[in-house]
Amino acid sequence: MPNPNATSLPPKVAFVIPCFNHGQFVEEAVRSALFQEAADVRVVIVDDGSTDGTTPAACDRCRLAEPDSGPHRVHVVHQPNAGLPAARNVGVHAAMTFAPEHDLLVFLDADDYVEPSFVRKLCAKLLGTESPQVSHAYCQERLVGLGTGIWNVPEWDPLLLAVTNLHPVTCVVRRDRFLEAGGFDETLRLGYEDWDLWMRFADRGWRGVRVSEPLFIWRRHSPNTMISDAVSRHDELYGALVARHHEFFDSHAVEIIRLANGLLRSGDAHWIDEDRRSILLSQLRAHVQDVYNECFALREQASRDRAGREGAERALADALAQAKAEAGRIREEYEAKPAVRASRRLHKLLDGLPGPLAAPARATLRAMRRLAGPARAGANE
Repeated sequence: MPNPNATSLPPKVAFVIPCFNHGQFVEEAVRSALFQEAADVRVVIVDDGSTDGTTPAACDRCRLAEPDSGPHRVHVVHQPNAGLPAARNVGVHAAMTFAPEHDLLVFLDADDYVEPSFVRKLCAKLLGTESPQVSHAYCQERLVGLGTGIWNVPEWDPLLLAVTNLHPVTCVVRRDRFLEAGGFDETLRLGYEDWDLWMRFADRGWRGVRVSEPLFIWRRHSPNTMISDAVSRHDELYGALVARHHEFFDSHAVEIIRLANGLLRSGDAHWIDEDRRSILLSQLRAHVQDVYNECFALREQASRDRAGREGAERALADALAQAKAEAGRIREEYEAKPAVRASRRLHKLLDGLPGPLAAPARATLRAMRRLAGPARAGANE
């Protein structure tokens, strides 16, 4: 049942931003949190033992991102490296002291950011119902940097959650639900700690609600990320996830198997080769690699062509410079000849005569040139 009074006041939200060696991005993350629309926001940054020599100071400088007026809204914690799940838990407990009334949580990694309407729209969805089963609200994800496109996350489905993680960790979570579920498991430093948390929510019969807009922005700035590292250990991490939530998996085993098999079918992944890889996916990967190789070859050829053009342009510029220098040398030699210097002086003298005297002198000079012409011709015969 909708709660008409739930959104009458700005929601009080605490952003928890763990940061390890991401000082170049953390201020943008903090600003995206501070400048949320129609929300009362506090921010806790947890510098998780950064080692790059610049990130701790960058985290401290984020206090300057606050507006000049109003309450102090940014708190920074420095701690020895404890891993991402522990850093988030520390941030939650720091927020409970720094901003005890802010009972909604957002987990935002230091190299990501959110749209200005993120809190407003997700809180409207979360607080718009009185159902105690609604634990959090999430949204679609837009990828930037080395990533592109939008992850159109699905509606909440606990069975589907048992097969695959449903949504990013950046969402709005009720603090009391987070604490009752035990927070993030700090032993899961290699990944899937958020998936494990959502499974604990599902174990308790809680559910998330979805906003069908890409209001969270995930920035991929490196080929190697924590997510790619976790995926590389999928069998190990997923096996541990199943073991942790074996009662849920045992009680829904047949349903989960049927759902997983249907997903394989929908992805044309039933036909596998001897390496247990989908034939279609292997063909697609090979095709993508061929396209990549072709694009790389074209880029290399374009680079060679550009280098050739640049070489020709440099050669032409050198030739023009040499021709200009040679023309200057010839002109200097010509100007240095005695006859030329005498001619220049004579013309300069004529230019300085009054008009009535200059005209007869110029006529006499022309007559002398006409007489000198045949004489020079005879000398040449």
